[in-house]
Amino acid sequence: MLCQLEADVICVQESWLPVADVDGTSANDPLVEAAAKLGAELHKVVMTRPPGLSLAGVPPSPIPGELAIAVLAALPVVSYEIIELGLALGDDVPRFGQVVTIELASGTRVSVVNTHLTHRLTSPLQLRALQQRLRLRLRRDACQADRIPTIVVGDLNMPRPLAALSISYDATVRGRTWPADRPLVQLDHILIDQRIKVIDSAVLPAVGSDHLPVRARLRVLPSRQSAK
Repeated sequence: MLCQLEADVICVQESWLPVADVDGTSANDPLVEAAAKLGAELHKVVMTRPPGLSLAGVPPSPIPGELAIAVLAALPVVSYEIIELGLALGDDVPRFGQVVTIELASGTRVSVVNTHLTHRLTSPLQLRALQQRLRLRLRRDACQADRIPTIVVGDLNMPRPLAALSISYDATVRGRTWPADRPLVQLDHILIDQRIKVIDSAVLPAVGSDHLPVRARLRVLPSRQSAK
């Protein structure tokens, strides 16, 4: 199903792998299979290992397994970093941000940040914490000649107006994404900084998840330094 998305970078949240597959006694990880078909590099972070799976809109599973987030990048990956966001109050799943920096054909580098934030009401606080960590990362890499354009992608567990207000990024996709069988609210977002322009964006048809996928085609704007 991931191969149908036709994207150079695919960010996945709530990837479920039963324990039998984790132990290698059953089918292979579908993320690994998809990455092989796409010719993509796979980066995966296991968030939790629950005794079963129960999500609205998808068949439940009484079998233990791994719940993960992942990035599949068909473009060259020049660096990869995991940002730990910890546990939100009342949540039992730790949250992470995956920072995957890719290189475009032009040589321009772009950071794609994949995350799945808490379903509690404190998701805007986690989003701000993620932005703060990204700013610290930028200061750490201040020796770079130019700032790397950044895209934040994922199930942010907040509606679009709140997502756009929580950090200094612009929202791209507009449309309800959850639950997939009868969407009521947009929880899934692609947020971009001021170095990036939206060419087009859309909410896509269901692919088997309890959320509808979102996709955006983006263009990196010339830096001020190179424009002089």
